[in-house]
Amino acid sequence: MPISGIVVSCRPEEAGGIAEKIAGNRGVEVHGVLADGKIVAVVEADSIDAEVALVNGLQQMEGVISVQLAYHNFEDAAPEGAHPAGL
Repeated sequence: MPISGIVVSCRPEEAGGIAEKIAGNRGVEVHGVLADGKIVAVVEADSIDAEVALVNGLQQMEGVISVQLAYHNFEDAAPEGAHPAGL
């Protein structure tokens, strides 16, 4: 499951409204809105393709200037009942 930290750039006067719209997307959690128009958020999806589609959708939102990747982590979910190696 991919999880990414992103920074969404927009005009400062539009940041609050855009943050609300972004937070309305399934898999997106807004963590902060900075005075310079940057929005800090986390994106989580079921697959890399789904995450890419979600971020591309955010990029296309009216008022969004850019979406930058700040952090990315991908973890495979262990099958139910599975134990770490050696246990």
